[in-house]
Amino acid sequence: TPPIEGSASTCTWTIEGGYDSSTGESSDAPITMTMNGIEYILYTRTCSGWSTVVWVPQLDPAQLAQQASVLVRGRLSSPAVHLAPPADAGVVTVPTWIWADRSWWKPVSATAWLPTPSGVIWARATATPVRMTFSTEDSLRDGEGRRSVVCDGPGEEWDRSIGDDGTSNCSYTYRHASTSHAPGRFDASVAVEWEISWPTNVGSGGRLPGYTTSTSLPLTVQRTPPPAGFTASTHPTF
Repeated sequence: TPPIEGSASTCTWTIEGGYDSSTGESSDAPITMTMNGIEYILYTRTCSGWSTVVWVPQLDPAQLAQQASVLVRGRLSSPAVHLAPPADAGVVTVPTWIWADRSWWKPVSATAWLPTPSGVIWARATATPVRMTFSTEDSLRDGEGRRSVVCDGPGEEWDRSIGDDGTSNCSYTYRHASTSHAPGRFDASVAVEWEISWPTNVGSGGRLPGYTTSTSLPLTVQRTPPPAGFTASTHPTF
């Protein structure tokens, strides 16, 4: 666990010095190597009485941030999305509300750190979801290609109290029924853009290239409204 996470470390890190076997003399100079243009220093890591030698790359904070960004991208899951009406009961000319699950729509962080003679240096990358893009096959019949809507934020969550007259900042209105499109449904996708920022414990920080995660879902769109008693609260989650 990186020290930045708040857990006390039971490990110590010591730079290994050189040793000349021909003279039996030691040196305070660290043991180093260079690989792929990066210098490494040999450390001894001692944890609870057990020691291991570790080659530690000599990276600056910006390079550490790049490593943290790789870690955080690996933690980003596909969007958890809700629809109203649900995916199997869309209706032509009736807006389909799209929103992300609030428990999913939140920042995700990862930390990369290194020991140094003067202490640990770390960089933390935080990915924050900022917008969604809903894309669908609805207009292929018109020769226009896929249509899409871009929504800032996670979208508005629909519930019974809103009724049929409410409006959403993230919705799409189908113009065609999927029954005329083999195999009877439209393919759609939701892509979420993440912005990635980073600070360090040595006074630097900034922005890193963003990242996008997506999920695909089939939608059935009818020409007529759903039967009486339908509620969008029965929507599935993707």
